Amino acid sequence: MTSKQVSEGQKRHAAWVDMAAGGVGGALAKSLLSPVQRVVVLKQLGEHNHLSSVGLVKMIHEKEGYKGFFRGNLTSMIIRFPYSGIQFLLYSKIKFFFQDLVGDNGEGGSAALQKFVMKCGAGGLSASLAGMMVYPGEVVRLRLMSGEERFRTIGTTTKLIWQETNSPRNFYRGLNASLAQRVPDILINFAVYETVKDYLVESGFLGDTAATMVGASAGAISSISLCFPLDIAKRRIGMSGTGKSGKSYNGVAHCLTSIYREEGLAGCYRGAALEAARCVPQVILMWLCIVETQKILSNLVAH
Repeated sequence: MTSKQVSEGQKRHAAWVDMAAGGVGGALAKSLLSPVQRVVVLKQLGEHNHLSSVGLVKMIHEKEGYKGFFRGNLTSMIIRFPYSGIQFLLYSKIKFFFQDLVGDNGEGGSAALQKFVMKCGAGGLSASLAGMMVYPGEVVRLRLMSGEERFRTIGTTTKLIWQETNSPRNFYRGLNASLAQRVPDILINFAVYETVKDYLVESGFLGDTAATMVGASAGAISSISLCFPLDIAKRRIGMSGTGKSGKSYNGVAHCLTSIYREEGLAGCYRGAALEAARCVPQVILMWLCIVETQKILSNLVAH
């Protein structure tokens, strides 16, 4: 009788291993797909609706050269490594805490649902806590990626954001919108990824690497389908009162209803196809890096 296969996500690792793996996976994947992210952000901000994705690529290259595709990437890396590391560490610890607390009760569909709910809870809590810690950096990064001439460097952008109100308040503008988008996004992404992967590995359909890729794809597509409008709201609120339009929004609901009224349902998913083209390979790469980094670091500790 062969022993049951166990996916990497069900193994417990040292806290520093989880944090390092999450940081490496998140930062590397984000950096490699940064050029696509720049185009997605410009589409989401809604100030270049007359341009196609190809048109935006040409515009960025003509105005800023190849460096323009990586504008805001340094800030993104400064944010992404600790954010991804903290988030993955919290997710792992909270998930196993819930499992130890509840136990392995139930069978079949009942047990699967129980595990899925625990993963959702762990994903939501980890996204909330990590998101609040790094949000000021997200505001700086978004301004840098907007393409406005006055937002040229991290230092200048930080100073300008502070001067708008002479208080830390502006660094948290759009935090509620960010968490409203980030929490369900991570919740769905992580829970779907691990559930699909665990099933494929435990049933023997796929090996760990192939199951990681399939699970990551399923998680990314699910989160984009359900959460993309919230991502648009987060970005537009973050740029509220700036840019060519000068539009201001007083909350997620107001932002989304305004977009729907002025641009229709398509406006709520502007850039979604491009985001999927970026997000799916990024999430696959992220999880592959996390899993491999966990294995490498755990083996180093063991020896």
